[in-house]
Amino acid sequence: MTRQTGQISGAVGGFSPPQINSVEDTGLSPLWLQDLILKVLYFRGYLTGFKIAEEITLPLAGVTDQLLTILKQEKFIEVKSSQGGLGEGAYTYGITSQGVLRAREAMERSQYAGPAPVPFEVYNEAIRRQKSGRLTVTTRTMRQILSQLVISESTFQRLGPALNSGSSIFMYGPPGNGKTSIARAFGNLVLSQNMYIPYALYLDGQVIKVYDAVSHSLAPETEAGNGNGPTGSLRTNTRRDPRWVKIRRPFIVVGGELTLEGLDLVFDDTTKFYEAPFQVKANGGILLIDDFGRQQVRPRDLLEPLDRSA
Repeated sequence: MTRQTGQISGAVGGFSPPQINSVEDTGLSPLWLQDLILKVLYFRGYLTGFKIAEEITLPLAGVTDQLLTILKQEKFIEVKSSQGGLGEGAYTYGITSQGVLRAREAMERSQYAGPAPVPFEVYNEAIRRQKSGRLTVTTRTMRQILSQLVISESTFQRLGPALNSGSSIFMYGPPGNGKTSIARAFGNLVLSQNMYIPYALYLDGQVIKVYDAVSHSLAPETEAGNGNGPTGSLRTNTRRDPRWVKIRRPFIVVGGELTLEGLDLVFDDTTKFYEAPFQVKANGGILLIDDFGRQQVRPRDLLEPLDRSA
């Protein structure tokens, strides 16, 4: 079964991460962001202002520097040295004993110490805008992506309209007749398109990790090393919200090992934050359920959470 969790649109659809000019633009509480910085320093040790901005994926000017100034004034962090430049970014910061106490209090709620999350409602709107278009697959395109397969003309004529529908596709037949190969060919087509997803979500005080280096492939221009990747430089005046990462539209494959737990939020009792389930990580792309019906749960029970998340 191939489930298109979002209609495929060209490039990045109608969404581009908005500008971030102030702490208010993040949609997050300043106190929550201050706690995030303290947890980063608690775990990482001494860091420059530039490095802190990269760790929490927020611009230095107007955002991270304001948070650092408040933390200094309240004696939660202190300047240990300077890298020879001017401004908050060039200073090396360390957490104070008072800051350690506050960081530990914050870690009792959640030990998440990574990229600042995006509010859940902002994510929902971004996904809707990125699936507003639909990729129209022509007969020529179909023959190209299926050129390595031998299929009947009647089957070929059914596949095109199914893919163009932008909805879930159910393929059935005896083992070895090419169902998985056809689905993977569709997946390769999806991977030619790009979209934006956040590193993490914020919902009712909880963090949900979305970006997964195993499930998601960075778009070429955002690969690490060119200054625009997950830890790219935030020293410039670029104001695009760096909490979002540009990826290939996801193509996630699950099989007989899929359980109902795999379709629910996964909470880590140690780190105290959530991991997004398969269907959320596949948003905007394709979730392929291979060997559908061989899972250790009833097919109907398996489809219900997917229908709720559609």
